[in-house]
Amino acid sequence: MKRYRLALLAVGFGALGALFAGRAVEAQPAPAATRTLSLATLAPAGSTWMRVLDAWNRELRRRTNQALSLRIYPGGVQGDEAEVVRKIRAGRLDAGSVTAVGLAQVHRPALVFQMPGMFRTYAQLDAARVGTNTDIVRAFDSAGFAFMGWADVGFGRIFSRTPVRVPVDMRGTHPYVWRDDLVMPDFYREAGVQPVAMQLPEVLTALQTNRVDSFITSPVAAVSLQWTTRATHMLDMPTSVIVGATIFGKNQINSLPADQQAILRETATQFHQLLIQNLRRDEVAAVRSIGTRGITVTTVGDTERALWNDVFARTRTRLVGRIADAAFISRVQNLAR
Repeated sequence: MKRYRLALLAVGFGALGALFAGRAVEAQPAPAATRTLSLATLAPAGSTWMRVLDAWNRELRRRTNQALSLRIYPGGVQGDEAEVVRKIRAGRLDAGSVTAVGLAQVHRPALVFQMPGMFRTYAQLDAARVGTNTDIVRAFDSAGFAFMGWADVGFGRIFSRTPVRVPVDMRGTHPYVWRDDLVMPDFYREAGVQPVAMQLPEVLTALQTNRVDSFITSPVAAVSLQWTTRATHMLDMPTSVIVGATIFGKNQINSLPADQQAILRETATQFHQLLIQNLRRDEVAAVRSIGTRGITVTTVGDTERALWNDVFARTRTRLVGRIADAAFISRVQNLAR
């Protein structure tokens, strides 16, 4: 009988233990749902852009306790920038770090920052962007995108296989122009040159096969893309800022919990500022290193610069009303003074 009572007590305590254990399990918070956001870029693996994007991803994961992360597709594996923007709109991608070509698919006036001769220094560019930031963010938001930060390629310079010091020297060259570019074709027309239109991944092969023999990009990009291996001259005079930025689909952002949205935006601001800082540092180093790559660096004086400025001004006049109205272009110019 005693054993029977002990067995009942054991069963009773076991049931109570299971009950309390069950309540304890129920009281524990459920693990946070994880989310991976896809981001596409043309930036090659190992480049300055990719190093900072990878660092951003690590910080994003740390800040969210691994609940939010980025899956980054480098090197154009998700298609050209027009395709990337279409995929973001369709929800097949969440984000893209794109150049002016991609930005123009969303808000064409963003191209004003890439108009030739618009800025001589980064201080001027920064002042213009601070003064127009609210307009840019609001415009992308209205188009269904979240503008997360600028990620410029740098100041473009003319690379070629023959010496180029003044605009007339470009005649007879066959420069590359991005097929979807809305700015540089007008620059080449004003310089009296017929460019060869193609997509970015085609350029290195075109340089190797002599289909094109000149191009305009930043020294950092030229090195990263290996284009410097096919050039013999560089004109050390900035033509324009080759702009870039990271954009997310607004629906994709809004689908995140509020705390994750805040962390994503905070870290985006932090790491895009770092990216701009690193790119400008690397640009200085790249310009200094160009001469060691078998490339002759040509400088210009006031007379030559005036000839280029005239081409730049005529190009900007052609673009008024096509990429932005005259009022916005004038506003950007005034902010840069």
